[in-house]
Formats: sequence, C-alpha cells, structure tokens
Amino acid sequence: MKSYTALTGKYLKGQKKRTLLTIFGIILSVTLLTSIGTIGMSYWDKSIRQTMRDFGDYHVSFNGISGEAVSKVKNNSSVKSAGIISREGYTVIKETTEKEKREDPYAAPYRYMNVKGYDANAINMLQVQLDSGRMPKNPNEIVLSSPSLSYFSEKPKLGDTIYLKLGLRKVASTGEDIKINGLGDFGWDLDEAFQAQSQKEYTIVGFMKPPTGNWSSSYIFPAITFDDHKTIDNNKKHFVYVKMKSLNDIQKKTEDMMSSLSLQMDKVEVGSAQQLGKDYSRMNVRIEYNNELLKLYGKSTYEGVNHSLILAFAAIITIIMTCTIAVIYNTFHISVLERISQFGMLRCIGATPTQIRKIVMQEATLLSLIGIPIGLLTGTLFMKLLFYYISLLTLGFLKDMRMVISMPILISAGVLGLLSVFISAIRPAKQAARVSPLEALKSTGGTKVEHITKVKKALFVKKLFGFVGQFASRNLQRNKNRFRITAFSMIISIILFIVFSGLVEFMQQSTQVSGAQYSYSISYDGPSKRIDDTVYQHVAQLDAVEQVYKFYSNQVMAIIPKDKVNPKYYELRKDRYVVDDGEGYRTSNNSFVSYGDNGLDDLQSKLTSGKIDKEQMDRENGVIIQQKISVLTDEGKQLIIDSTQFKVGDRIKVRTFDRSQKGYQTVTVVGIADHDLLSEKYNGSEVLSFITTPKVYSNIMGTDAYSRMFILANPDVSNQAITDYLKLLNVKDAGFNYLDRVTEVAQAKNDAITFSILLYGFIGVIVLIAFLNIINTVSTNLILRTKEFATLKAIGMTQHEVRKMIILEGIFYGLFAGVIGIIIGTCLNYGIHFLFGGALDTDWVFPWYSIGIAFAGSMITTFLATIGPMYRLNKVSIVDALRREN
Repeated sequence: MKSYTALTGKYLKGQKKRTLLTIFGIILSVTLLTSIGTIGMSYWDKSIRQTMRDFGDYHVSFNGISGEAVSKVKNNSSVKSAGIISREGYTVIKETTEKEKREDPYAAPYRYMNVKGYDANAINMLQVQLDSGRMPKNPNEIVLSSPSLSYFSEKPKLGDTIYLKLGLRKVASTGEDIKINGLGDFGWDLDEAFQAQSQKEYTIVGFMKPPTGNWSSSYIFPAITFDDHKTIDNNKKHFVYVKMKSLNDIQKKTEDMMSSLSLQMDKVEVGSAQQLGKDYSRMNVRIEYNNELLKLYGKSTYEGVNHSLILAFAAIITIIMTCTIAVIYNTFHISVLERISQFGMLRCIGATPTQIRKIVMQEATLLSLIGIPIGLLTGTLFMKLLFYYISLLTLGFLKDMRMVISMPILISAGVLGLLSVFISAIRPAKQAARVSPLEALKSTGGTKVEHITKVKKALFVKKLFGFVGQFASRNLQRNKNRFRITAFSMIISIILFIVFSGLVEFMQQSTQVSGAQYSYSISYDGPSKRIDDTVYQHVAQLDAVEQVYKFYSNQVMAIIPKDKVNPKYYELRKDRYVVDDGEGYRTSNNSFVSYGDNGLDDLQSKLTSGKIDKEQMDRENGVIIQQKISVLTDEGKQLIIDSTQFKVGDRIKVRTFDRSQKGYQTVTVVGIADHDLLSEKYNGSEVLSFITTPKVYSNIMGTDAYSRMFILANPDVSNQAITDYLKLLNVKDAGFNYLDRVTEVAQAKNDAITFSILLYGFIGVIVLIAFLNIINTVSTNLILRTKEFATLKAIGMTQHEVRKMIILEGIFYGLFAGVIGIIIGTCLNYGIHFLFGGALDTDWVFPWYSIGIAFAGSMITTFLATIGPMYRLNKVSIVDALRREN
C-alpha cells in the first residue's frame, strides 16, 4: 500500500487551484512572521543605536573615583571592558570683560576650557560627535568644542598648534579649590580665580559638536585629548565607564564592586545615567546605571519593568503564532472537508486510517517546502520595499535607519511556519482518517449536508432580504463547519488589526518626539530682565522666521482643592501636598505662563476640552490648565497621569511670591491641554502649568515684562539671517544669549516621520495579510462550492439570485465575525496594555477607531472576495459544474 502515499504528488498537480490556494495561505503566514520579525529587529536595532548616541555605549559608570579604585574596577572579573576619563585641568580662553559683567550679572570671571583625557574605549563608549576632523590618538592631540572657537584671540584651525596653561579653579576670597562635581562642564562661581600649574602643547585634530541644549552664553567648554591610562595618577579623579561580560544581576555585581572599592555608601549617589552632554551637579562619587540601554536588553535595574516588557512581548508573539496557525489551519480544514469522498474511495480499496493520515501529512510537508521559502522571500522583499520608501521620505536625515535581515529571524519564521503547518494539519488528518467509506461515498463532499435536526426559518432575514436572504441564512446553518472556518479566518484578521493598532498607539506614547519643538530660544539675563519689543518686532519681520512667541513666565503659589488632586498621583507625591489651607493644599511649584496672543491662537488645536476666547479670558482671569504629566516611579515605571482633576469652569486661587503685590486672586479654568504649545511630550517636571493671556499674566504677576522668546524657523528659507541677528544681539549686550536647536528639531521631526512610517508600515503588513487571508479563505470556500451553486441553478435559481445569495452570505459572515472579533480583539488589546503597565502606565482608551476600521474593512474585503469567484462561476455551465469534482 505504499503507492497510496505516492498519490499525494499526483493529487497536488491535478488539483492546481486548491494546491495554489493552500500554498498561498502558507506564504501569507510565513510572510507575516518574517515581516513582523524584521520590523521588530530593525526597530530594536535603531533604538539601541539611538540610545547609545544619546546615553553612551556602556552599562554602568563610576564617576569621580580615585586613581587607586580605577584598576580594581577595570580588572574586576565581571567587567568585559572599561573606558577611562581623567581631568587634565582647566585653561582660560578669555577673561570676561567688565561690560559683559555689567550686562550679565551671572557671568563667570573667565571663559574656561575643561580638558579631559579619554582612552580609546571611552571615546567609543561616549559617542563623541564631531563637526570636522578626527578624535585624538596620542596625548599631544586635542579636539576642541566648536562654540568655544569664537572666544580665542585668533580662531584656531585644524592642524594648528596651541599652548594651554592648565590649572585649577579657586575660590578667590579663600584660595580653596572649587569642588567640581560631575564631568566638570557645569556651574561656576562669581567669586572665582584661576591658578595655572603647567603648560602643554597640543595639535588640533578635530572640532566637536556642542552638546544638546548648549546656550550661546556658556562659560565652560569641553576639550578632549588622548590618555591611554596605562599609568594611573592617584591624585586625579577619574570617570570609569564599564561594559559587563553578562547583564544578569548587574546591580548585585556593581554593588560587589563598590564594596571592593571601600566606598562609604553615605558619600555615594546611585542613579540612572542622563543623556550625554546633560551635565548636572552631583556628589563627589556617583554610580550610574545606563538603564535606557539596559532596558532594551530586558536587563535594567528595575525588575518590574523587565518582567512587564518580557511578558508583553511574549503575549504578542503568542498572538502572532496563534493567528498564523489559524490561517494555515483554515486552508487545510476546508481542503480536507471538500475531499471526504476521495478519502472514502481510498478506504474502499483498502487504505488504512494511518495511510490516510500519512497522505495528509505528506501533503502538508510538500506544500511547506514550496510555501515557506517563498514566504521568507516575499516577507523580506516587502520589508525591502518599506525601508526603501523610508529612505526616500526622510530625505537623507536618517541614513542610519536600516533594515536588519537577521538569520535567527528568518530561521525562526521558517521553523514557526513549519510547526504551524503540521499543527494545522493534525486535526484535518485525523478527521480524514476517521471517515467511514460508506458515509463518504454517499456525498461528493462539495455539496455534503451536515447532519442537522432543525434549521431556523429566519423569518426576520426573509422579511428584510426575501427568500434569497432566507436561503443564504439557511446555507450558513446547514454548513456549520464551513461557516465556522470562514468566519474564524475573518475573526483572526479583525483581532490582529485591533491588537496591533493598540500596540502602535502604545509605542507612540512611549517614544514621543523629545523636547520642545522650537528652532531658537532667546533669553535676556540683564538687570532689567526685560526684552524690548523692538527685538521682538525685528525677529518677527525676518523672512526666515515662521512664528515667534513672547514667553512670559513665573512661579505662583496656588491652593489646590483636595477633591481636585488625583488620588493616584497623591499616593505617589504626598510630599507635594503637605500644607493645608482651608479645604485645599497650598502648593508653590506652579508655573504661570503666557506665549502671547498668537501663542494662544496656536494652542487651540491642543485643547482636550474647553475653548480659547481671549476677551473672555481677560475678563475672567481665564487660564488653560496643563495637568497631564510624565512621572518615573521608584520602580522605574513611567506613568502618564493627570496630577489634578480640574474641569472647565473650576476656580483656583493663586498669588505671586512678591509680598508687595496683591494677595490671592481667582483664576477660572477655560480649557485643558495635555501638551504645552511647543511640545508633543508630556511635562516631566511635575509642575502644574497655567497658560493665559499677556493681560491676565500682568494682572496676576504685576508686570508685563518678558525675558524670553521662542522662534520657529521657516524650513524652506536659509536660517542665516536669524543666527546673524542673534549673534549681533549677544555682541551688543552680553545679557542676551540664545539656543540653536535647528539641527536637533530637524532630527527629531525626521525621527518622528520614520517612526510613524515604521509603525504604520507594520500596521500595513497586518492589514495586507488580513486582507489576503480573508480573500483566500472566502474565495476558496466559493470555488469549492461550484457544484453546489450549479445545483441551485439547476433547480431554478437565477444567476442574479445566486449572486445576491453569495453577497448576503458574505454580509452575514462579516456581521458574525465582526462582533466576535471585536470582543476578543478588544479584550486582547486591553490585556497587552495591562502587561505593558509595568513599564509605562497610561490610561487605556477604548479602541473605537480601530474597531470601526476593522469592521468596515472586513465587510468590504468579504465583498471584494466574492467578485472574482462569482465572475468565474458565471462562465461555468451548469452541466459542466455538476460533472466536475471540486
């Protein structure tokens, strides 16, 4: 009986349409696995490289440790590699003039350069960004900061030799060394003197870009030279950046190292690393975990975040696998159901149930060998096309956005596809093996009517659609297996769309465009603290300026009614609400701001409730409340939460800190906004912001002065006129300084575009796979019912009535699948959101939009799936169809 299994190949060749449809189902499934895996791997790769640029390519750092401790860290058994930085000393570039000191009361006595020695590992780990040239390779070479060049008496060039007097910064009145915390580019004192200790000659080999957020008035600039640190100076403080051999138990390993260094824990800070260039005041010794990088490997020091991410992604993979198996299972199941008579014939001539099962499994194997390689190829080509369009649309700003073709992903997709095929074939194979020869031969399979005891009359359907509608409804009832299989395919597609649409929304919340979206910021720190309106008018008239906002800002005290404090936020930050004042809490860390009249016009689109009527706001002391904030808990969980629960119409008492001004005044809430005017990111400072008109600001604060402006540059016009004017302002009056964020904003916007394309490309893959899956299943179902439709025509049903019946069947499929798919998909959408809650906790929003698209899409797709088969059915004569084997 070996010849029975040899029938598999002949059958597949003989039934080309059915074979092609089955292979197509396998191709769709493997394409889905390959596409999702490739997108996931590419996005992970992009995230890691971006995080390394922003935070550094290291795992933990030891900042400000002695020379004796360096070797202990470097030679620790847990350490794979270590980058070492030491302070070589400060040098004075230029002494601050008396004019500058008068115009800027906070001016440092000198413009300093802080020279640090990096070894090769430190240069690689800290991702220094160059404007030109290269990094130093020996102790006699140096890289300068580009913004520092204008303060040299003669502007240095690449290849020039400079002589620097290196020394210490002292407290002028006492002669004591100034304590420098951190890497040293932060903070200065007005009572400061410089003491030279040595002189060194350097060759300039490069100029590095300024760190993000570098103001034009900075008084301390970084400079980098090379130091291999083969010999360690015990008199210097060092910064050691470490990569671990294994990321498991990284916190315990670090604590063991700290113990071996004999560090006094009360003199050591422990925390998470900030972005490179974001220097801030620290204790003498600080241990920092690069958690932004570690969490991408699932190894951050926050265990709750790690577990949440692992469980969430495991659930996503499970959903993908289940849906993949379902797609293939549908195809096999329909195929087996329609071939019951053939298996019955084989049983009649002696085939055993084992041989029948073997035939089905052999068929699955042959189809897999054809479908899986094609699926891997189509999935890869589809991603190639997607990334090609990404490269075009980003216009070259994100050349590092790359498609990662991972062999583990391809192998996993192939193996999972193969497992899906065999898992899908098991039940149909058993079902085929159990068939009774006599029962099988009673029916041709294609028009086989299942054993039923009762068919509902469907009177309501008859009233709506006539007897054809009633016939369509009864068809679904008497062919329950076929109905369930086809509906199940549609349900799976709806579930996929709703779940992954929710995942895209979550990813958008967790990776918002960073920072305020303005091109330039001008501030004035002179004695008057007031920018003259002529400056505003001049800037506003520049062709390169798209918009400019006056920025009035101050802090106010406010009494927050206790019933308006979000209880969830109160539990996190009880220390903010400790001063009782009547029926509320008196708080001092509140921001009272105005962006000018034009700023209010542009803020209108960001309101989540209320409206902006400037005349009403002026009459009622109206304010817009920005109460949604981003909070990082002690467990490392990011919360997007409302700090308060104010509504439009609520009244709040506020007052200035100036006792000479009025006491408490009442402001009225006229609107709520999640984001401020110049940001798409939630407020991370945990302050309650009141945004209002210039007139209300003046009423409350007692002044109409503003000391800052924000400029939005026109991207289609050269910015040279803006930068020239800002530099001129700084030369005329040292109280003026500015921040240039043009490159940063352009990068952020293009990151956002790429991110959106990637995510919606991901959704596009899901939609395309779901669309083709429904087309494949519904089309297969109709084609395999050719004889059934011929029988209906033979007993008197017209072509129009058959066509109407098929369309109504599709509508009934869509309605049933839509309801079930929406319920299950919404539940899974919430489940994924819940699992991610350990890393990012946001309010879950019912996915109405995704549900509407999924439901409408399934109905339209079902209709389209019937057009092709109906066209082919019209061409087949009744006699030929009745003679044909399905």
